[in-house]
Amino acid sequence: MEAALKTASDRDSKKLAFSKTTLQELKDIKSNFENHLKHHELDVKIESEKGMEYKAAFEKARMYITHFIQVLYMNIERDELNKETLSFYNLSDWDGKVPSLNTEKEILEWGNQVIHGEQKRMQHGGSPIYNPSVALVKVNVENFHETAIFQSNLQRNTLRSYEKMKILRKETNDFISRLWNEIEKNISVLSPGHKRQLSEEYGVVYVFRRHEKRKLRTQGMQIDLLFEFN
Repeated sequence: MEAALKTASDRDSKKLAFSKTTLQELKDIKSNFENHLKHHELDVKIESEKGMEYKAAFEKARMYITHFIQVLYMNIERDELNKETLSFYNLSDWDGKVPSLNTEKEILEWGNQVIHGEQKRMQHGGSPIYNPSVALVKVNVENFHETAIFQSNLQRNTLRSYEKMKILRKETNDFISRLWNEIEKNISVLSPGHKRQLSEEYGVVYVFRRHEKRKLRTQGMQIDLLFEFN
């Protein structure tokens, strides 16, 4: 499309191998495609950059939840808390192990269980656990939750612009095919050599198969059978 536009800018419109209507369509489609491509690339860049913040928030929330549960277990091991305390946190069946915290869902679910469990235990007269305190766990879980929502929105933006690009790519390819057909029709009366040269000026390069080369060399002709768009 770039080559076709350059040729159009250097040549009188009456001498172009396609119509003024097609020229305007070419300008519009090229501009629209490039604008949406830039938009999609920006969405991808922002999602990637913010993805680092998401990973950092994920790891920090996981660390605070893990450390809180480990300190809880140590309190029970030192007989500072009784084993029944674990029921507040839904940890009675975990045999002193830290639950899996490898997904966003697990982080949020166990983060909330730890926070609510500590609050319920303190409502029953228990002393707060420190290093880390439940307040720090809550801050980091809530920060991760907000980061996860933001990242999810970015992912939707990227997917939306990607789907739009898929549609535009098909529309653009369809237009390129129509553009070439129009060019080819208007230069079909020219000699093969002149036709090929003019085609290249519009951004079309012919590609030749080996057996076609042999055949056309025998005929003293150059090949004009297959092409690809630049």
